[in-house]
Amino acid sequence: MDTGTITLIAIAVAAGGLVQGLTGLGFALVSAPVVTQLVAGTGGVGLVNALSITQNIWLIARTEGRIAWDEIRRLAPGLLVGVLLGWLILRRIDPRLYDVLVAASALGSVVWLLLAGRFRSTAAGVLSAVWGATVNTVAGVGGPPIAAYLVTRGLHFSSYLRTLQVVFASLSLVSLPLLGVTIPSVWAVAVWTAALIAGSVCGEFARQRFDEDATQRIGRWAIVIVCVVALARAIARLVVSGI
Repeated sequence: MDTGTITLIAIAVAAGGLVQGLTGLGFALVSAPVVTQLVAGTGGVGLVNALSITQNIWLIARTEGRIAWDEIRRLAPGLLVGVLLGWLILRRIDPRLYDVLVAASALGSVVWLLLAGRFRSTAAGVLSAVWGATVNTVAGVGGPPIAAYLVTRGLHFSSYLRTLQVVFASLSLVSLPLLGVTIPSVWAVAVWTAALIAGSVCGEFARQRFDEDATQRIGRWAIVIVCVVALARAIARLVVSGI
């Protein structure tokens, strides 16, 4: 992997860290559409998930609030089903369509995040867990469906944020043996980790200076813009290649 590619991934990782540090989610949604177009195969998604675990642990350690273990237990069966479903999809997907799947999944997850707050039933929780885990395993961008469910549960923001990070870290950890992880060099990992921490610190700094509504709006618009651009690029690549 050349220096230019490592640098582009570092920029995507830093941007993802900033958005998640600011809003509690968005790291994979911002970074996965970029990383998976630079790192071929499932190892690219595995790389995003591995870095995401670092981000999750960082936010858990630096945020005060009760982790809602009762909500995690409710989500657990659907999350398990989603991981298994995602694994089955990975075994059958045409690798040439992988870029589009990642970008489209990211965009679809954002739409769910914007709309799912209207649905508070048990069925919505099950759907959120299955979809989120499936998309996370396939494309590393399964956070918004789960976040959309938890945000309706009446949790304090700090409790919501920590609970969300526990779920994300667990999903990413389970997915790693299924996906594999592309690690080009120790130097590259060090650069990406430093970029992730820098972005996270900036996100936290911004979060402390904006009200909650403002940070959520900023984070959602950033995610939507990145995902739309990534989807357009992926489709253009397919058109040019004649697929």
